[in-house]
Amino acid sequence: MIYDLRQKSGWSVLYGAALAASFCPMVYQLLFATVAIGLLGMAHGASDLAVIRRGKKRLFLSGYLALMALCLLVWQTHPASALPVFLVASAGHFAIEEPQASGWPRRLAIGIGLITLPAVFYLRETTVLLSDAGFPTHSLALVMTIMQGVGILCAAQLFITGSLQRDYRILAGVLSLLFFPPLIGFSLGFLILHAFPQTRVRRHLLGCNNYYDYLRLTWPILSGALLFSLVAIIFILPEAKNNVRILFTLLTALSLPHLIITPLFESSKN
Repeated sequence: MIYDLRQKSGWSVLYGAALAASFCPMVYQLLFATVAIGLLGMAHGASDLAVIRRGKKRLFLSGYLALMALCLLVWQTHPASALPVFLVASAGHFAIEEPQASGWPRRLAIGIGLITLPAVFYLRETTVLLSDAGFPTHSLALVMTIMQGVGILCAAQLFITGSLQRDYRILAGVLSLLFFPPLIGFSLGFLILHAFPQTRVRRHLLGCNNYYDYLRLTWPILSGALLFSLVAIIFILPEAKNNVRILFTLLTALSLPHLIITPLFESSKN
C-alpha cells in the first residue's frame, strides 16, 4: 500500500511538472527534458559497467569513453550528420530493447514511434526543434512530412495493440507523446516506454531490492555522467548556437555508447 501511494505520488509530480512546463517558455521545457531524460531516464544506463563480461571492463571503458569523445567532436563539426544518426540509432535501440515476446510489429512501432509521434500534432514545433538542433535544412520539410505520416501509423498500431491487450503503459506513453509539446512528450514517452522498464530490468538483474539500492550501486557512474556534462558545457560547448543543440549533443554523447558499445561487451548471462 505504501509503495503504491509513493508510486502514484511520483507520477502525479512528474505529470504536474510536465503540464506546468508545457505552458512555459522553451528554456523551462529544456530544463524539464534535461531532468527527466538526463537524470531519471538514463539511470538504467548507469549500470552498464556492472553487466559487462568479466575481463573485458578495461576494453569496454576505452571504447565507451572514445565514443563519447567522438560524439562531442562530430556534433561540433558535422551536426547535420550527427542528429539523423542519433535519431535512427535511438529508434533502433528502443525497438531492440523491448521484450521479444512483444513481437516485431509492436517493437518497431514503439521504437520508431518514440521519435515520430511528437510530429503528429506538433509538426511546426518539432520542425523548429530539429532545425535548432542542426538537422539539414534542405531536406527538413520532406523528412518532417514523412515523420508525421509514420507517426500516425505507429500511433494507430500502438493504440489498437494497447487497447486489445489492456496495456496501460503503452496507452499512457502514446498519449504523452501525442498531446504534450515535443520535448515534454518525448521525455514522458521515453520514461514510460523505455527508461523505467529498462531500469526495473537492470535492478532485478543486479539483485537490488529497491531503487535506493540500485542508485547506491550506480551512483559513481551517474556522478561521472553529471561531471562529464558540466565539463562539456563549460569547456567544450560554449560556442553552441543554442541550448537545444547543447541538449542533443550531451544526449548523444551519453546515450550512444550505451546503445552501441554495451551490447558488444554485455555478458550472455544477461
